[in-house]
Amino acid sequence: MHATGRPAMEIRQLRYFVVLAEELHFRRAARRLSISQPPLSSAIKQMEAELETPLFERNTKMVALTAAGRALYPEAVRTLAQFGLACAITRRTGSGGLGQLRLGYTGGMLLRGVPQMVRAFEAGQPGVEVSLREMASAEQAYAIAHRQLSGGFLHAAVLPPDLEAVTVQREPFVCCLPASHPLAGQRRISLKKLESESWILFGREISPSYFDAVIALATAAGFSPHIKHEVTHWLSAVILASMGAGVALVPRSFATSGIGNVRYLAISETAGQSLAHFAWRKDDDDPALLRFIRHARSWTPPPEPAGDPPAPLRTRPAATRRSDSPPAPRSRRRSTARSE
Repeated sequence: MHATGRPAMEIRQLRYFVVLAEELHFRRAARRLSISQPPLSSAIKQMEAELETPLFERNTKMVALTAAGRALYPEAVRTLAQFGLACAITRRTGSGGLGQLRLGYTGGMLLRGVPQMVRAFEAGQPGVEVSLREMASAEQAYAIAHRQLSGGFLHAAVLPPDLEAVTVQREPFVCCLPASHPLAGQRRISLKKLESESWILFGREISPSYFDAVIALATAAGFSPHIKHEVTHWLSAVILASMGAGVALVPRSFATSGIGNVRYLAISETAGQSLAHFAWRKDDDDPALLRFIRHARSWTPPPEPAGDPPAPLRTRPAATRRSDSPPAPRSRRRSTARSE
C-alpha cells in the first residue's frame, strides 16, 4: 500500500502498460496478455491515477502514447527486464545453480585430488564460484563452525558436534627418508629399523589425528620416536627429509610430489590409513553447498599407484663441499618449520 493509502503499482501493471504501448490497440494487447479487455483497461486507469497523469490518448478510433507514456515506456522495459533477471538469479541460487563457496584445505590436499575435484565441480556448475583458502585442520573446523568457511578438506578425525564430514580419500602412509640414507635402496622397510632416527612430525596441536596415527604406528613397532623437527605443512616434512634432517611418514600420494633427493618406502607393518575428509556445518542449507556435498560423496579420486611407492624423480645433486671446508656443526636443538 502506498503512503497515500492508494494501492502501489504492481509489476503486472507495468507489463500491461508495455504490451499496450507496443500494440496501441486494447483488443490486440489483451489477446497477447491472454486476458480480457476490461482488466487491461482497469489496470491502465489505476496506473494513470497512481502517477497522476494520463499515459495514453484514446478514443474510438485510435490509441496513442502521451509524452508521459513515451517517457515511461523505456524505463518500464528496463524495469521488467531487471525484474526478470532478479527472478532468474533467485531461482538459480535457490536450486544451487548460482552461488559462492569458500572452502578450506590443508596443503597436502593439493596432492590428494582436491584440485581435480573442485575443477570437475566448477565445470558442471559454472554459476558457482569456488574459492580456496589454505588452513590447518583445526583452524578449518573452527572457521566452518563459525560460518567463516562453507566447508573444508581436512584430516581431523574428530570434529565439533555441529559439523558433519564425508571421507573423500584414504591411502596408506609410507616412509619418506633421504635418498642418501643407508636403507633408501629398499622397497619396503620395518619401522623398527627407524627407531634411532630423528623424526619429522606435525605438532599435535596442528594435526592431532596425524600425530596420534604416527605415534600409534611407532608404538606398535615397539619404540617411541625421537621427534626432532615439527612442521605445519606436509611439503615442509618432505623437504626437510630431502635435506637429510630426518625421516617422516606421509600419505602415499606424496610419492608423486616431484621433490628430489628423497625415497618413499612402503612400510612392512600395517601402515595405517591417512584419511582425507570434507566437512561442513550440519545446519547449512546453502543449495550450492548441498550440490558440492553430493559431488564430494560421489567423487572418485585419481587412481593410486599400484604396489610399492615408485622411486621419486631425482634432482641435480647438491654441490660437493670443498675438501678444505670445515664440516658444518651439527645442531642438536629441536627445530620448528612453520608454513608461510
